[in-house]
Amino acid sequence: MRRMIRRLLLALGATVALTEVIYLMGPVHALDTRDTPIALPRETDALERWLKVSEQRYGDVVEGTEKHIRWAHDDRRRTPLSIIYLHGYTATRQEVDPLCDELAEALGANVFYTRLAGHGRPARAMGEVRGSDWLRDAREALEIGRRIGERVIVVGTSTGGTLALWLAQRDDAAPIAAQILISPNLGPRSRSGELLAGPWGTQLLQLLVGDEYRWTPRNAEQAKYWTWKYPSQALLPMMAIVREVRDSPIEKIRQPTLVIYSPNDQVVSPDEILKAHERLGATIKPLIAREESGDLSHHVLAGRILAPNDTAPVRESILKFIRDIGLAANSTTTGTP
Repeated sequence: MRRMIRRLLLALGATVALTEVIYLMGPVHALDTRDTPIALPRETDALERWLKVSEQRYGDVVEGTEKHIRWAHDDRRRTPLSIIYLHGYTATRQEVDPLCDELAEALGANVFYTRLAGHGRPARAMGEVRGSDWLRDAREALEIGRRIGERVIVVGTSTGGTLALWLAQRDDAAPIAAQILISPNLGPRSRSGELLAGPWGTQLLQLLVGDEYRWTPRNAEQAKYWTWKYPSQALLPMMAIVREVRDSPIEKIRQPTLVIYSPNDQVVSPDEILKAHERLGATIKPLIAREESGDLSHHVLAGRILAPNDTAPVRESILKFIRDIGLAANSTTTGTP
């Protein structure tokens, strides 16, 4: 009897081991991190026209979500500081509005708002996106930030924060003077979401989610400016970027970094945020925990649409950080780089 039990246990162990090997050998959603050339007009008027034409070619971008430059001065001069805003997954530049406008006003800075590929368009567009498209959008945003400002402050919310961490590690990250990460996405709150970043992610996606993913908007503006239902396959490139950044050597990031998060975040994992913050190589990296939020998910921690009463305190925390690290804008300007 004992011999039979021992044989059954050995057979069970072998089956478990084989299953684990098969799982680990499964296909993983690939992320192409190779650079593609980014050619932008040098003159500000030409740059604005280029952005307008590049957005109009789609013919279905929701008004108010387009890539957009907010100039500090009527003559579109380059400012000592510029801000680039990288919005979160399924969101648009309206996400924390008017936070970056108010920061820019206080700092005398130009701002560039990107629109990540597939966002601010009909739901099907999200299913056509590759992770490399979002990496390229982040690179383009940094280059535009450099064109419109001498030094660049990167503000990223959720997956925009993930992209900011990716940008900060690149060889061309020298223009980045500081970064502000709001609820950065280093992993989903739901642990089952982690399966999408691993082997057999595509197959598990079909099993766990199906063909379409959807959630319920809080109000009419969120319904307008977020993509709240879309092909579920769009989750794969997002998780691939999360995996790429989480596994990257963020210890080498030296830019001063402010992280604002909520321990009660229902969208991304607060524990993963804390782990990443601990690993950051920056010597200046204040961490602000906001226990309460107007956003019921405790994720979008500012902005008129989800957390209007939180915009002012978040803005003041960011401005204090910028003052503390010695960044200040004035009326001095320079020519086109």
